[in-house]
Amino acid sequence: MSETRGSLIGQLFAWLRWPVALGLLVFLGWQNEEQFKELLQNPIRWEFLGLAFLVCFSAIVLTFYRWFLLVWALDFPFTFRDALRLGFLGFLFNYVSPGAVGGDLVKAVLMVREQKERRAVAVATILLDRILGLLALLIVGACASQFVAQNIQRRDEIVMILWGGSLAGLVGLVVMLHPATPGSWWLRLLQRLPKVGGIVTDVATAISMYQSRRRVVALTMVLSVFGHFGIISSFYFCARAIAPVADVPNYATHLLLIPLAEIVGVIVPFPGGVGALEWAVRTAYQLAGAAGGVGLLAAGAYRATTIFIAGIGGIYYASARRQIQRLMDAERQSDSESGQADLIGQS
Repeated sequence: MSETRGSLIGQLFAWLRWPVALGLLVFLGWQNEEQFKELLQNPIRWEFLGLAFLVCFSAIVLTFYRWFLLVWALDFPFTFRDALRLGFLGFLFNYVSPGAVGGDLVKAVLMVREQKERRAVAVATILLDRILGLLALLIVGACASQFVAQNIQRRDEIVMILWGGSLAGLVGLVVMLHPATPGSWWLRLLQRLPKVGGIVTDVATAISMYQSRRRVVALTMVLSVFGHFGIISSFYFCARAIAPVADVPNYATHLLLIPLAEIVGVIVPFPGGVGALEWAVRTAYQLAGAAGGVGLLAAGAYRATTIFIAGIGGIYYASARRQIQRLMDAERQSDSESGQADLIGQS
């Protein structure tokens, strides 16, 4: 009964996430209606929009190459072309699955089905890729704090979060890559903790696989930092396209504030972070003393850029729709059979 109720709640959430996300966007638009009217009187700087697309596209492809290196380092029969195909598909499914990690789940299913002999390793590469990406995002923001003036509201709190998260993540990464960590008593203790033990186990498994591939992890961290510079630069160029330069926070301020906005877009379980990211960017602009409407429109322009890029994933999906659907159905059937086996074992 409880499983059926949980399934119904999950289905209800799946149906509601788009209306809620779009409702939030409408509310934000209504709040900033007057600012929109003023901004729309300015001519659009199409050269900045074009630059935003090129930079964003390059940064996203760089993240796919980062993942390819993580997979290649574990001796998978995996090519960069495979990484592009699954990467763009995952990027597309960010918009039809809850949160920005939804695409990772789809990517994991497809990769696992193609790498049947090393399922756990395949999923571990995706998990580590996500961890490195988020850590690099915090590092970019933390470093930018050294170049941003003090006239930003709640600056000390923001800097504390960025530096605290960066240092904690780096220390954690170094510790997990230490040869003594996989067999340590404290790791086994953490793995037995309720609720978080499974997450600790997955993270430990993912990172421990790279004990002899530390240079690859270091290289992917560098690529992650460059990739996030590109994505945040795309935000800045989108803002320059729709507003006068005097109304747009400077580039260093974007590097400081946009990382936390991106993290909000990842955490909030809306499709592709729609609504959540826009709210976070608007709030970031207000903290920087700029008009929230400028941030909201800049986020909208960035959203349009990413949706256009996600369309490439749509091309991949259209060309292999039946095969992908068959793999997804097989995975759901496998999960169902696994759940039934668990019930039988419990009885």
